[in-house]
Amino acid sequence: MAAVALAALLLTAGCLGTGNGVGDAGQAQITNAQSSASANAGTTLQVSATGSVEADPDQAIVRVAVVETAEDAAVARGRLAENASAMREALAELGIEDGQISTARYDIDTDYRSEDRRDPRYRAVHAFRITLTDLDRVGEVIDTAVENGASQVDDVRFTLSEERRRDLRTEALGEAMSDARGQADAIAESADLTVTGVHRVSTTDVGYRPSPQRVMLTAEAANADTTIDRGSVSVTARVVVVYNASA
Repeated sequence: MAAVALAALLLTAGCLGTGNGVGDAGQAQITNAQSSASANAGTTLQVSATGSVEADPDQAIVRVAVVETAEDAAVARGRLAENASAMREALAELGIEDGQISTARYDIDTDYRSEDRRDPRYRAVHAFRITLTDLDRVGEVIDTAVENGASQVDDVRFTLSEERRRDLRTEALGEAMSDARGQADAIAESADLTVTGVHRVSTTDVGYRPSPQRVMLTAEAANADTTIDRGSVSVTARVVVVYNASA
């Protein structure tokens, strides 16, 4: 899959990079130019292209939080620590290692949402980030966390491991370069030119979009097995290529 944005600009050799840059998508402006100061003066054609690939995720990030409130900060902190430890122990029994669990946020603050604002309660939050490579266990991990101390599920995100992301980035760059060359050939042909090689290439943007899943816990859901559908992850890469061309 590829979406291509194109622009062509004729530049004189020695002035490359100081001109107008990439033009409007789908438009080409070609004029003849020569430089008597250089024997290698010639025509260059600048094209921008974006390649995009999709793949199934191979990693899931589950964000859960333990939340406790009390009239005393020490009491809130103690309850928070107790429930957080219980949750981690339960996850360890599932085979979730310590390296897969990290603290995303820890906070103890006054909660002025109580009825008597002159005597606020304290709200303690310990949020965790759980990284999973076995995506079939996402629901089981959520259920275990909630049943053993977690008060809320903030987010579930299906994404890519670093190795898989690098592989797809390379594939997306290949798609972008292939489309750039095809479009450059088409533009050159329409102007009675021939692309003779690559003068310069740069990557301007590489990104990926994970598949987010929102999980809302209700009284009924808390007593049932959690099932979450996973979507695909898209990786995009954009290149700007300057080609040499001749008549």
